[in-house]
Amino acid sequence: MAEPVSRTIVGGAEMTDQVVVPFEGPGGGVGGLTWGQRKVWTLMEQAGTSMSMGGAVPVADGRTVRDLASELRFFMCRHASMRARIRPGADGGPVQEVAGSGTAALGIVDVEDGGDPDLIARDLADRWEATPFDHAEEWPIRMAAVRCRGTVTHVVVTISHIATDGSGIAVMLGELGERDPVTGEAKNPASALGPLELAALQRTPSARRQNDFSLRHWERLLRSAGPRRFGPHVDRGEPRYRRGTFTSRALHLASKAVAARVGSSTSSVLLAAYAVAVARLTGITPALIQVVVGNRFRPGLADVSHPLSVNGLLTVDVAGASFDEAVDRTRRASALCSKYAYYDPAQLEELRARIDRERGEVVETSCLFNDRRFGIGIEPPGPEVPARDALEALRGQSALQWGEPFPRYLDKLMIQVGTALDTVELEFHVDTHHVSADEVAALMRDMEAIVVGAAFDPDVPTGVRPAPAA
Repeated sequence: MAEPVSRTIVGGAEMTDQVVVPFEGPGGGVGGLTWGQRKVWTLMEQAGTSMSMGGAVPVADGRTVRDLASELRFFMCRHASMRARIRPGADGGPVQEVAGSGTAALGIVDVEDGGDPDLIARDLADRWEATPFDHAEEWPIRMAAVRCRGTVTHVVVTISHIATDGSGIAVMLGELGERDPVTGEAKNPASALGPLELAALQRTPSARRQNDFSLRHWERLLRSAGPRRFGPHVDRGEPRYRRGTFTSRALHLASKAVAARVGSSTSSVLLAAYAVAVARLTGITPALIQVVVGNRFRPGLADVSHPLSVNGLLTVDVAGASFDEAVDRTRRASALCSKYAYYDPAQLEELRARIDRERGEVVETSCLFNDRRFGIGIEPPGPEVPARDALEALRGQSALQWGEPFPRYLDKLMIQVGTALDTVELEFHVDTHHVSADEVAALMRDMEAIVVGAAFDPDVPTGVRPAPAA
């Protein structure tokens, strides 16, 4: 009888081999989740996924398996959220257990002769993204080296959203890049606020006061808003939940020109264009938009890697205004939105349920915006905007590509600004039973047209009519 063959499995995927990586770090213990983690946990349960982040990255600098094992050890030692497992607590709700020490596994995938390392790496990244984490048993980070003839060609990393968010990954990568090249030690001390410490801080009186201020802001906007953001449900068949990306160099240049002229950020310009385009599409105004807020501007949170991003809420009336005025209104509304985007998500849901009961209708907040770029500040005065005919020619190069549909989506429309530096990438997620595929495609083009037109005319109107008097 043949002996069983030992298999190395990491994150549900078979590896050629693995390296055991020991770690130890501060912040160990057992306790509740932070506000950011609780928001993510609820979303993951609703979506049925780990909402993972990461991908496959080519390795062209000669790093070895040993180097990548050192990087994994750095992440595990320095960031307590990478050492956290989530289990049911005594009341049935989730608690996290942060390990003070342990071992992680760096997977190794050897590419057979004639194989394509890039394809192998991308396939592994896709498989890991599609495989939910077992948060009770598995560390929330998966990492593997792809080798071809003994040389590392790619590193594949997937991190569960319960352990970090986009800005948190930027913190992790920034600290990794600042390590001492000889000793591998971090340049600066680690943040003292691990997830357990932050969860405790969020139970203090000062944090509860901030929570109360934030909930009052939400209540004020929810009570004054109309119930709907989009039109009624229309069965348009399948696929219902779709995603795509609109890429526009023209929108990039025009948004920078408008932002520099009005003394704002390109983020405010794009958000204003979104508000205007949605109002033109639906005829519903003022706009009520959930905006993802990173929260690392708050004292003591700049270097935190675990998830802090939550949704803020803003309302902006873009009717009867020039686009420059709409940008200014959006900028001021965004400041309030960010100020009041730090709260206990369970208490917010209780508030929303109470308001819906008292109004006798559900107030939809299914229009979302997320600028995933980092360090977007006030746009400095820059070069003149290209000539109109040149910018119009660039518009002809703009492209919309549809991606794989979702099996499930919780909102009606979300726009995410991608991290590209020399163009604007608008990734959209849409429920086509409320906003059709043709409508969302037209909305992307309308956002572009609005901003390109405003780049040459500070008085160009939004074209949005005021809401009729009640």
